[in-house]
Amino acid sequence: MVNRRSLCNRVAAVLAALTLAACVPVSEEATRAPLIPDKVLRLSPSLSVPLEAVAAGAILFVVIDPLAPNWEVETRALGEGRYALALTMKRFVSGGDGEAYQVMQRAAERLQREAGAAAYAVAAYSEGIDSGVPVARRVARALIELR
Repeated sequence: MVNRRSLCNRVAAVLAALTLAACVPVSEEATRAPLIPDKVLRLSPSLSVPLEAVAAGAILFVVIDPLAPNWEVETRALGEGRYALALTMKRFVSGGDGEAYQVMQRAAERLQREAGAAAYAVAAYSEGIDSGVPVARRVARALIELR
């Protein structure tokens, strides 16, 4: 599961690599050479891909991370069988806008199973948008009571 810290670490790693690349002593000959060589990756006799496209795709994959779950769920015990759930959607998604309630239900059912409770009740539930920088994202909050 990708969380805020993981995303920040990935962005920091990319920025650190770019910063280190910029700090290397530059000779006059190196100033004429591009950061990414002007090479082509030949996949077959009729298909070739520029190396810069491969590099751009790799950077996008690290930042967007399409294989990560759409929702991050944070659970906090409040005592006496009550739990606060905080759901946060990934910044870059393809669909999944209406699935917050189902994700909350799965998290509540997991809590119910782990605690050995007979049932759970949703005491409060809300959805909204966190307009953070650089991209806004969906959030949901729930209060669960185990019975």
